[in-house]
Order: sequence, then structure tokens, then C-alpha cells
Amino acid sequence: MHRHAGTWGNRGEPEHSSSPGRMSSRGLGVSTRRRSTVERHDLGASERRWVGLVLLAASLGPLAAITSALMTPQISQPPAAVPTNTTPIQHVIVIMKENHAFDNYFGTFPGADGIPSNVSLPDGVGGTVSPHWINGTSTPDLPHSRTAMLAAYNNGSNDLFAVVAESWARGLGNVSVGYYDRRQLGYYWSLAGNYTILDHYFQAMLGPTIPNRLYSFAGTSDGLGSNAIWLTKLSSPTIFGQLQRRGISWRYYYSPGLVVGPLPAYFPEIASHSDMMAHLVPMDQLTTDLSTGNLAQVTYVDPSEDSFVSEHPPGDVAVGQAWTEDAIDRIMSSPAWKTTAIFLTWDESGGFYDHVPPPQVDEWGYGFRVPMIVVSPYARHGVVEHGTTDHTSILKFIADNWGLAYLTDREARAGNLTRAFIFDGAGASTVGDVAPASTVGAGGLWLPMTDSLTRGSDLAPARKAI
Repeated sequence: MHRHAGTWGNRGEPEHSSSPGRMSSRGLGVSTRRRSTVERHDLGASERRWVGLVLLAASLGPLAAITSALMTPQISQPPAAVPTNTTPIQHVIVIMKENHAFDNYFGTFPGADGIPSNVSLPDGVGGTVSPHWINGTSTPDLPHSRTAMLAAYNNGSNDLFAVVAESWARGLGNVSVGYYDRRQLGYYWSLAGNYTILDHYFQAMLGPTIPNRLYSFAGTSDGLGSNAIWLTKLSSPTIFGQLQRRGISWRYYYSPGLVVGPLPAYFPEIASHSDMMAHLVPMDQLTTDLSTGNLAQVTYVDPSEDSFVSEHPPGDVAVGQAWTEDAIDRIMSSPAWKTTAIFLTWDESGGFYDHVPPPQVDEWGYGFRVPMIVVSPYARHGVVEHGTTDHTSILKFIADNWGLAYLTDREARAGNLTRAFIFDGAGASTVGDVAPASTVGAGGLWLPMTDSLTRGSDLAPARKAI
């Protein structure tokens, strides 16, 4: 285990905090057999820590509970009348990738609240470091536990990212303040330029992947501050229970091989009913559902445990971007596209520098900014939206669109994503106006498309030199 792993924590730590202080069929996504050669010792340590937690989770019984849930009877109750949409949006698709701050991906995007000039941060070894372009498409993993993020936040100064990272491993302080631009992220920048990007969209709380993902469909983490989901009894209702009771179709697509199980299965209202569990499906099913016109009204796409395509460092961002391009291209080619809103976001900032101190709305959050791009025929064209929103804003949009009650106070107080849309048709984007990555900018990327959405290990990227 890495000598600093216990200091700040990361995705794989069993740190538990109860107080503030993954596609196939040759399936959705592009992947590579080539892993980054940068800091291979960190990758191995991180993976070993995560595998250890997975084994612990299995020993504590969540998989047994999930399997048992599949054998329970269905809920036998008459469905409620399906609510009428309050907007033209009939399909909401949430695609949540992994571990990048807004400044790390869009810090130099025109018109956005990006990286200030002349920024100088303490580097943890007696000097200073400034934000700089990353000459490549992969970096080592960074510490991003709740403890690490609170330290980097530094009571709102947002100035100790490099200090925290450097304390974890030598050289990571410099990595933490690096950023990508259109040379690596041509497709994402093209999406942002043709639809609506939000530059004050925040992760729900200062903390790692799992609690932030819980906020996106439950409006709370139920007090969970770490990734050790098996150590917390989750009892809150979820958006999926609401949708089920109101007769609104939904699915949660998760990465194949996810040993800990899809996250909604840890909530009793889902795990205790086989008809609810049937909505949690492997990622490769999305290909079939799109091609057959069987897209649910509300869809969550969670590739978090396919490290090749989720973009979680040290995953290659070019590979993850190509996976996303493949997915969105298929959605745009489906019959449902004309009435669809895609919310493309990242679960948390991954330890990367972001210069905007997050508003503190309660003892947990917000956390740091993460990218959010709203992609829809009704999205405002080429707009940078500056309003404050977070992961619970996704819940609020779904609730408002179908007339559902808010699950939590956080959801009720969340910023509204409807300002990213124009529902009278004026200024709306059209199919086909997003340039593929192969034609965007000097040094842009070219990655092959395939006949089916590809799993992480099936394809290697063909890239131009950067």
C-alpha cells in the first residue's frame, strides 16, 4: 500500500464519515488495452486498495442481499396515473462520468468562469505552483476523500490542492493543478459550444464518488461521507421509488463486473422488491434499448466502475470521451432524441484544482465545481450558464417535469436547470450540429466509431499526437 494512502484517502479507502468535519454487446463505450505508463506504482496501489474494499463489501453481505432481493415478490399495487410532462422533454438521460473539476476540463473555455491569470499556489515543498496545460491524456490518481477535499478547500481559500496531493506522493502537487483543453477534449468542447455548459455547477458535497452519486438520485447521502457504502444503513427514499409509484418508466444502467453492485440496490425500497431490481440493468442493454426504441422516460447511465471509460484517473480521457461520443451519437440517432434532455456531468472533482470556492448550503456541501453540459434539441445554443446548480438540481428537474414532490430540502433549494433550455423553439439546437472529435481543432482526436457501444477493453484509441 502506498505510504501516504492513509493520510488523505481516495476512492479506494474504507474511510467512513458519519459527520461533516461501468457498456458492451461489444457494448457502450470505447476502451483500450493500454494503460497509462504514468505513475504505474500509484495505479497498482489504488487498485489493490479498491479490490480490498470490494472483498470486504462482499464479506459483509451486500451482494447476498441483492441476490435475495431478486427473489422477492413484486409490489402488487395499482399504478398511479402517469403525470403529464410540464415541458416538451419526455426522456431525461443522466450520464455521470468520474473525477474531474471544471477548471481541469474547461478552465480555458471561452466565456466561462475559468482559471484566473497569475494564480500561484503553495506546492507543499516550500515553493509555489501555477495551473498549466497537461501534455497528454492521462494523469495519476489524486487524493479525493472528504478529508482531502476539506483540506484543499481550506475554509474557502481553495488553495491547498497541491499541498494535499504532494503529501500523498511526490510530484502529485504539480499534477493537481494541471488542466486539459480542446486539444484533448475536442468533442466535449464542441458539445459545450453547441449546447449549454454550466460553469457554476457543483458536486453535491465535499467527498468522493459514491456519496455524490447518491445525491443525484436521492437528494442526500444519508450521512455517508466516504465510498464505504456497506457501512451505512441507507433508508432515504429515491427518485426511482417515486417514478415507480407514478408509473413513469426508468432504468439504471451500470458497468458490467461491478462487484459492489449498482448503487440503488443499497436502498431498501429498491432492494426489497424484484420489480424494482429489474430496472437495474447492465450497460450493454442500453444499445438494445436505444435501437429498439425502448428508452425509459428517466435513464441513469453509470460507467463508474469501468476505469477505461469512466475517466477516473489514471484512465485515459480520450478513451472516456470517445465512449461518451458513441453514447450520445446513438441517442441522437434514436427516435427519442427529439424529446430528450441529456445531462452530462462528472460525479466529483477528483482532487484537481478549481478556483471557485463552493457555496456552503449545509454541513456537507456544496463540493467543488464539476462540468455539466446540457444536450438537447431544446438546449440553449452556445450558451455558458452561470447560475448556481448541483447534483440535486437533476432531481429537481425530473420532479418539476413530471410533477413529483421534492425528496429533500436540498432538492427543494437546488438551482433550476430549466434555464439551460428554450422551450418555445427559438434558439434550440438541432441534430448533427456537433462536430465529431476527429474534426475539432488542431491536434484534435480521432477515434473510430463501431457498430455497437463498446466495453472498456474492446477497442484501443487511434490518436493524433498531442
